[in-house]
Amino acid sequence: MDEFLFRSSQKLDSLQIQLGLVASHSKDVFHHYSEQSKLIISECWNSSKTLEFKEAFREIWFYLIDVGEHIRYKVQFYGDPRRIYFSVLGIFGRNWTRREISFGLAGFVVGGILGIVIGQAFNRKESIIRYMQAVQCRCYAGVESILVAEDAVAPYECGENDVLIDVKASSVQVLDKFICDGYGRTLRKILRKYYENSSDLPVTLGRDCTGIVTDIGKNVKRIDIGDEVWLTVPFWAQGTMSQTIVVPEIRVSKKPSNVGFEGACSVPYSGCIALDALEKCDISFENAQEKRVLIHKGCTPVGCILIQILKYWGAEVSSTCNKRAIPVVRALGADDIIILSEELEKNERNDYKELLQEIEMRKKFDAIIITSDYCSTDEKLFKSSNCIVTTPKKLPSDSYGFLRKFLFQWYIWLQWRFEIFTGSSSNQFDEVHMCHSTLDQLAALVKNGHLQTVVDKVYLPQDIDLAFSHLESSRSIGSTIITFR
Repeated sequence: MDEFLFRSSQKLDSLQIQLGLVASHSKDVFHHYSEQSKLIISECWNSSKTLEFKEAFREIWFYLIDVGEHIRYKVQFYGDPRRIYFSVLGIFGRNWTRREISFGLAGFVVGGILGIVIGQAFNRKESIIRYMQAVQCRCYAGVESILVAEDAVAPYECGENDVLIDVKASSVQVLDKFICDGYGRTLRKILRKYYENSSDLPVTLGRDCTGIVTDIGKNVKRIDIGDEVWLTVPFWAQGTMSQTIVVPEIRVSKKPSNVGFEGACSVPYSGCIALDALEKCDISFENAQEKRVLIHKGCTPVGCILIQILKYWGAEVSSTCNKRAIPVVRALGADDIIILSEELEKNERNDYKELLQEIEMRKKFDAIIITSDYCSTDEKLFKSSNCIVTTPKKLPSDSYGFLRKFLFQWYIWLQWRFEIFTGSSSNQFDEVHMCHSTLDQLAALVKNGHLQTVVDKVYLPQDIDLAFSHLESSRSIGSTIITFR
């Protein structure tokens, strides 16, 4: 142990000696370089070029001082009140007293200020507020919360990519009822902070409309003022059931000229939903001839369009409907009709067996498209691997708690910032099929006579309660329309 301590003390002494040598050497090196630096700086400061620069700087400095003194003298000379006073007397004569000149100058100043204020007041652009009639949902309390507002603020100008439309007719959709029950309320509340075409309560109802263009943005190319158009909007956007609306150009297409405003209004929203359902079923014009398709409740607005498109494409179409709708469904082209009992029309589940027995008696269908919401939770009863429901399903975001809603809002914000950064527009939210290209495809079908409009009843805005009652009844066939003409 003593030997270990002895050797340790020797090593420590040796380390101290080495550290002292290093410190001494470092001090000598620092002193050497500092002396060299001082020498270099002294040589540069006393060099001929530095002396020339200092002399030039001194001359400029004294010149600036002389100019400043000259300006100060001129200001004091010409700004002398006595000199100004005598100059004014020389111009206007010596009959003016100091008091009169003082009052004149004060009047000139006060009058100038008043003139500027009055001019600014007249030049100020007054905000234009126009009112219109609109069918709105004021709270998420069901159909009872719908009212016809006579003082809704009407848009009067549109953005660079928007179109201003004078609405002639709008259709009543099942989705409007869902919105009154709170469908999409969370998404709508978040989107209103970032997107102009979305807003929270009150929500204007209506998902499509027909009308006449009254104004367009400077970037609009496909649409002109005076065009008769039709359009459709997604669930999170403000609706179309009002006298005037502003929508992005991407949602608008020219209306077929061979149908009127009320008749054409039965096609845009329902047609977009129908084509989207066929795309999900992987059915197109090229392969439809080999398909057997069942349209459940073919008398709905979407069902009427599906039957016609599938028949035009050459598919074998079967449809369920009530007795009252048999002539219409047959005229639309259905090859086979399954009659629904009154109990099924009233959504009695005990009568599903009767419907299933009728379906099992037929050959297997390649696709089943359900256009009614009553059996959306019982798709398995149809035993089809290709079953599509066209009515809206419950959105998960509507039941989010505080934390999930907070995270969802951040996701929307990040997407919005990304759109601004890239200059793109991906604000679709599973509604990409509602665009002008789909509407153009539907317009071609209507113009060529392959797609007929089916309108059941037309109501005025103040009869919106009757319109919803008729839409939900078993006697409804085709579309229910609200007209603003």
